[in-house]
Parts: sequence; structure tokens; C-alpha cells
Amino acid sequence: MEEGRKIERIVYSPIVGDIFHYGHLKLLKFANSQGDYHICGVLSDKAAKDARNKPISNLDERLEVVKNLRFVDEAIVQDQVDPTENLKKIHERFKDAKIILVYGSGWKEIPGEDYIKEINGEIKQPTPELRISEVNIINRLLEEYRGKFRHFEEFTNYFRLKDFIYYDKEKARKTIVSTKADTLRSLFPFLKKSKVEKTFVFTSSEWDENKQDLLSKIKEEFSPGDIVVRSSALNEDTFQSSMAGRFYTELNVKSNDIKKTEEAIERVVKSYKDGNFENPLNQILIQSQTENIKLSGVIFTRTIENNAPYYVINYDDTTNLTNRVTSGFENKTVKISRFCKPEDYPGNFTKLFEAVKEIEDLIPGIALDIEFAVTKDNDIVIFQVRPIAAKHHDDEVVDNEIRKKVESIKTKFFELSRKKEHISGDFNCFGDMPDWNPAEIIGDNPNHLSYSLYDYIITNDIWHKARSSQGYNNVNPARLVVLFGNKPYVDVRNTFNSFIPNSINRSLREKLVHFYMNKLKKNPELQDKVEFDIVYTCYDLTFDKRSKELIEAGFTKEEVEVFKRSLIELTNKLVNNSDKDIDEDMNAAIKMEESRKKTKENMKNSNDPKDLVKQAVFLLDDCKENGTLQFSRVARLAFIGKILLKSMVKEKIIDEKFYDNFLNSINTVATEINAHFNQLVNGKLTQEEFLERYGHLRPGTYDITSLRYDKNNNIFNNANIVKNSENKKSEFVIDKEIHENISKTLKENGLDFNSEKLFEFIQESLEGRELLKFEFSKNLSHALELISDAGKVMGFTREELANLDVETLIDFAKNGSFETKEFWKSLIEVRKQERTLNNKLSLPSVVFSQKDFDVVPYYMAKPNFITNKKIESEIVDLSKMEKEDLPDLRNKIVILENGDPGYDWIFTKDIAGLVTKYGGVASHMAVRCAEFGIPAAIGCGESFERLKNSSSILLDCENKKIVPLRE
Repeated sequence: MEEGRKIERIVYSPIVGDIFHYGHLKLLKFANSQGDYHICGVLSDKAAKDARNKPISNLDERLEVVKNLRFVDEAIVQDQVDPTENLKKIHERFKDAKIILVYGSGWKEIPGEDYIKEINGEIKQPTPELRISEVNIINRLLEEYRGKFRHFEEFTNYFRLKDFIYYDKEKARKTIVSTKADTLRSLFPFLKKSKVEKTFVFTSSEWDENKQDLLSKIKEEFSPGDIVVRSSALNEDTFQSSMAGRFYTELNVKSNDIKKTEEAIERVVKSYKDGNFENPLNQILIQSQTENIKLSGVIFTRTIENNAPYYVINYDDTTNLTNRVTSGFENKTVKISRFCKPEDYPGNFTKLFEAVKEIEDLIPGIALDIEFAVTKDNDIVIFQVRPIAAKHHDDEVVDNEIRKKVESIKTKFFELSRKKEHISGDFNCFGDMPDWNPAEIIGDNPNHLSYSLYDYIITNDIWHKARSSQGYNNVNPARLVVLFGNKPYVDVRNTFNSFIPNSINRSLREKLVHFYMNKLKKNPELQDKVEFDIVYTCYDLTFDKRSKELIEAGFTKEEVEVFKRSLIELTNKLVNNSDKDIDEDMNAAIKMEESRKKTKENMKNSNDPKDLVKQAVFLLDDCKENGTLQFSRVARLAFIGKILLKSMVKEKIIDEKFYDNFLNSINTVATEINAHFNQLVNGKLTQEEFLERYGHLRPGTYDITSLRYDKNNNIFNNANIVKNSENKKSEFVIDKEIHENISKTLKENGLDFNSEKLFEFIQESLEGRELLKFEFSKNLSHALELISDAGKVMGFTREELANLDVETLIDFAKNGSFETKEFWKSLIEVRKQERTLNNKLSLPSVVFSQKDFDVVPYYMAKPNFITNKKIESEIVDLSKMEKEDLPDLRNKIVILENGDPGYDWIFTKDIAGLVTKYGGVASHMAVRCAEFGIPAAIGCGESFERLKNSSSILLDCENKKIVPLRE
């Protein structure tokens, strides 16, 4: 029953419905016309037998027929000939409505009449006419075929339908789902919430034999409107495979232009031949062209990749065309949980969901792919319904577990969003890319140990200890990264609080956090650029222009001035003290080398798992004390340097070319790696010498399942001289006039350092950041190998160990016993099961409310383009690098989900460009590409999946666009 529909008159019509015929149709249509809501009572087998005789069809079969009639709103079982009990229940449900009881004109005494009178209802019967009944049908059959059959079996065999299957929920898909054309024709009579355009269908053999007749019929049927000529091959939409998009479809064909129609049909037929599927029974489907479209797309009733309980809608609401999504062009995506309440559906999809659920009721138990359009009149038009290949069984038990999981995540979100005494901000949100961007560093779906390591050595407390030591607000205690399911998220409120100078009072801090949170909510695509476009983390040359947004948001001029002075003071302090601070932090890294030597010495003669894990924990603690804390501070300085540099470009003090050339002149660890790799290729450096320096690196710095360079020979395949390192690094010289102009501008803005100091600061912080990252990752890498060695002794693989966590390892190092192995086995199994379930969750990139876990939005991310170059090349997807030989990367555009430092080896392969799904403007890979002058698009978001399906792409950094080029 439609929500909000006013019900004043309820019609009830009892029926047996055996051998459904035209008389039934007329009666039920009449009943439907008498009120607002029509309920049909189908007599049970016993009641039907009491009324006249035993029915041929059973109750389930008769009930299913009635349920699927367009003019019946509800079908219920009537257990007695007299409908009074049902009428009482209906009257209780609809207390204010009038009840109308409808019977056929042949009834003289009306069962239930007394009760209808008692409640002031009405009894209605259609005007008497020639009555069709089962008795009449049987008599006519007997009369027609009297004497023509020797016995009853021969008589019944005459009428038997080959392969006929009664409609029921288990067998429905066998009777409805067929070719594209036949499925639409089967659905057409049952659809109330949507419509199918006028259709005309013929086979390839019929086209060959009767081409001119068919063309004439098409013109006669559809003229003068436009038509769509679609494929409908026998193998196109089956339960075993989908050949979506394999065959041809042509839109906007003039139906009165016989020549154009013929050409379009011939293209469809040719596509069958080109696809190696010629069959005389292949169909061609002609339909009226849908007009006045405001939205079109495809909806999957479960996820394609893992059959999870989400509706996935890919749609286009801008072009008014019907094929933009299916053709692979840019489109929008939203996922909606199958448990989502209808009132929470996005408004533009409400009627679509009503239509889709109606189709699901007709074809139950199958994951469907439905192509649709919504017209400007809000009519839903269905173009295609097909099964998602091999996805026609859902698991209600798993679905229920996912429902519980989603509810628990909502509760976790609520708890983490509560107001905190020491943290400003009344509400919270979570993103996978702000600040320490976990999606880039440990991935969108990290194993448990990777997350735990990242948390232990950085995001639990090191991150804010480093920040507060530099003069920012102390947010302790505050964990930066949390897990929802398997997906890591940054606690954005904690981040925004930590970026405010500690000299700012609580009142102004509250206003700033509130402003930052609301700006991100309006612009979620900026989540990977918060330090450049959302938050003020230092003073830069655009402050006076940019801070107008604060005035517009309700800040007073005095508050903005206080904020400005605070940022200037903080920036001056950090830049002017940078020489000493960076030196101290760099010197700490030397201590880690001593710790690694000590660990190596300690483990010379020991292979005890407990000792191995104890040494691993020692290296991790040393990493926190002398590595990640120092790295965090220098990384903050590097961000400030990058922000100041970009602000000079925006203020036209320097241009983009100057910006690129300066960054390209900076020598980091990656420069060294490439130079040494060239020496390796030239025979000037042995593989052993190369691995002595770089063997600890691995693609996936925190991932125990990812092999180090010294255990993965793939990185040496297809070794080439690295052009980028050969062409650089000419000395970048800033002339005196530019220095003087920049110094003058800095002074005018209250910054008490000159141009030479600024560029020295930027260079030292960027080089220091990369070197510290390189050094602390040695400790982490060695710790992972020690854990792997311990696991190997105990009988655990790397994949199994990936399910553990640091706390479990610490406990083993302190209290390990002979029971540990069994405990680990149990924990690993639990975590595996949990991970399998979590993998079925669909989670948003940014979460602003609990509803975002039911309606999962996907915003179009704005990639961070590096350099102003334009290239076109084949792509190489490295996501499965370790499972096969490394392909030749020379002159190819490499695509990666997350490019952490372990992927630095790709810069030794003479790549043409780089595209990543995750990453910010100052991320590791952005710095690397700027350093080597490699065109890149860092942080493409959901559009990355579309790029993966292309054979090559056009990467145009100057015009900030990526164009997939398909074969």
C-alpha cells in the first residue's frame, strides 16, 4: 500500500480462481473500480471444495496468479466459504473506511451479507452478462472433442504444454528471465510501478527472410516517432555469463526512415557475427525512444564483486541520454543498503526503488542488473532486466550478519562523535584521506596487522605528540585513525583541533573547528586537501584574501586578526628554528641504526619465537622514539614549506614553471635509488650492494604479506636506465631580483625570514622528510621479518600472521607460553571470518552521519595533477604485481591504488606517468613525481575504477583531465 495514500473505500472480492479466465478478469476489474483499495480473498482448497468442488490448481498456485494482477492491491487466503472472518479483520485494519463486498452476478445468497449490513457496508454485483465459468469451459471442451479420444489420458495429453512450469518463487526465474526482449515481454503485464516502451521483436532468420515486410511493420507501428534498435542475443544475458555491451545498440533512429532503420538493424546483426555468435534465433528488439529523460542509468540489486546486500546505482543526471552509463562514460554512483528504510532513500530515487522492488518480487532470489530511465514526469522506464552472472542466490544468514555489522558501526560512529571536554566541535566526521591519509599509506582494506602497526607507531599518539611539540593545540588523548569494518578512517575532529595554534583561546578554537567541519561537509572532495583548502595550518601569502571566508562565516575582524597574528608567530618560529630542529630529528635516526645492529647481534644464535617477537617489539618502540616522532615533525615542516610555495604561485610572485623546476631540483632518497639503480644496470654496482642499501623496502610498507626487495626478484625484471635521473639535476639558480622580490613580500606579510632562508627551509624539510621516512621504515621492515620468522617456526604463514595485532605480539613477548600457538590459531580464524564479513560492507570515503552507512555516496574526487605535461600511453595495473611476473613498465602509465614509499622502485623503470586512487597534493608519490618531472594524477577517487578498465589513457595535467581510451 502506497504511503500517504488516502483509503476511504475498501473493496473485498472472494474468488476461487481455478482455471483463471475472462470472467474472473471482468469481475476483479469491476471490483477494483468500486473503491480505493482492492483486497481479493482466494478460497483455500477446503473452502473451495465446500463451495462447489475440488479445484484443479492448488491454493499456492491460485494465490500467486491473483497476487500478480495489476487491479488487485492485496491477495489474502479465505479459509471458509463465508468471508465474515476476513471482513472483520479488514474492518479492524481500516476502521474509518467503508467496506464494499463484491460477488459475481450469479450469486443469489451472498455469504457475509449480515456482517456487511452490521457495519453499514455495501454489496455490489456487476451487471449480468453471458457468464464464463469453469463449468462452461469444461462443458464446451467435452462437447468440442466428444468421441475424438479413446480415454482420459489421451484427452489431457492433447492440451499439455511442453515444458510448462507453474509460477512460484523458486521457479519464477526460469519462466521470466530469458533473452532481453522476451524478459521485457514477460514482465510487461505485471508492472504497475514502471513501464516498458512499446516493443517489436523478430529473429535474425526472420530478418533474412522477410526484411522488407519487417521494415514496413516497424514504420507502421512506430512512425513518426524515434526508435531504439537493440540487440537481444540468446547468450547475452544468462545466469552463467553476461555479455553486456558486447553487441550493438543504436538510439534515435527515425522510424519513418526505412533506410536508416535497415542500417541500424544490419549493424546489430553484424555485431552478432563480429562477436562470433551467429544464431538464427538471435533477436532484434525495436522499442520506442524514451523522451524527456531527466535521469538514466543502471541499478544492480546486489554488488557485482561479492553479492553483498547493497543496491548499486550508476547514473547520469546531466546529459538527458540513456546510454552514457552503459557506454562507460563519466557517471555518478550511490550504494544503498538493502536494509535502508524507504524514508531514507534519496528523494530522486524513491519511485525507482518502488519499481525495482516490484521487479524483484516478480523475479525473486536473483541478483539483477536493471537498466532504467526516469522521465521529467517521474515515470520509470525499464529498458533491460538481466541476472548478474552467477549471482542468483543470496545468503539470508550472511545478510543478517551484515545488517548487525552495519548497526554496530553506526553505534561506534555515534560514540566517537560525542562531545569531548578537551576537543572542540559539537559533531564529528571521518574520512579516509585527511591528514595522515591511511587509505594511501596502508590501503583502503588493510589487513589487521598493518592497521595495528600504523596505529602503534604513529596514529595512536605519536602524531599529536609531534604536533603539540611544534606549537599546535594539544589534543591528548586522541586516536587519529579508527576502523569501521576493515576500512581505516581519520577522526577529522581530532585532526582539525590539532592544527590550531596553541595560543588560540577555546572560544575561537570552537568557531574554527565548526567552520572547518562545515566547509568539508559542503566540499567532501577536498578531504585529501584539507591542509591546503580547508584548514589554516600556517600563515601564507594568500591569508588576507582567503580569510574573507571567515568574515562571511561570522568571525569578527578582531578574531581574524588574532588568528592571523597567531599563525604568523607559529610560522616564523618553525621556519627560523628549522635548522636546529631538523638536525636534532635527523640525528635521532642514527640511533635506530644502532638498535638494528643490536637486534641482529642478539638474534645471532637464537631461533626462539618469543625472542624473535621480543626483538621485533623492541624495534617498533625504538621506531616510535627515534623515527616516527621525528618524521612527523619534519613532515609538518615540509607541508608548511609546500603551502608557502603554492601561495607564491597563487599570488603570481613565481609561476608554475618556477615551482616545478625548483621541486625538480631537490635531491631525495629517490634520486639516490635511481642513480644506484642505473649503476646496477651498468654493472657498476652489484645486486648484493644495491640490496644492502634498499633491500628493506617493500610495496606496502606495513604489510607483512608483501615481500621486501631482497626477497622479491621481480623488481629487477626489465631493468632499464632511468632517463629521469640522467636528465636531472642541473643546479637550480634563483636570480637576485627574484630573491629580493620574494624577501620584500615576506617582510610585508610579517614573516621575519628572507627568500634564501625560505627556499633552504623547503629543501631541507622535503629532503629530511623523505630520508627520515626511509630510515624509520628500516626498523619497521626488520620488525616485520622477525615476526615472520617467529611465525614460521610456530607454523604460521605470513597471510595468517597478518590477522594478528601489536598488542597480541607484545603480550607474547612478555608472557608467551606453550598455549600461545593455539590462542593465535583461534584468533586468526576469528579475524579471518570477521574480515570476510567486513569485505561485504560498502563504506563511504567520508562519513558525516549514521545514515551514510545505509546510503553510501561517492563524490567525484579532484585529482592532484603533477607537472603540466600531457601524455598518452598504455596503462599497467600493479595491484597484482606479486602474483605474476612484473611487466615491462617502460613508457607506460602505471596505476596504483595507494602508492606508499615501498613503491619507489617504479621510478627505476622509466615510466611515462602515474595515476593513483588515493593520495594528496603533498603525498609521497606527489613529491616523487614532482621531483622527477613525471606527469601524474594523484588521488582520483572512484573514477580510478573506470580508468582500470581502459587499455590506455590520455593524461593531460595542464588541463587537469584524464581521458580513458578504450580498445
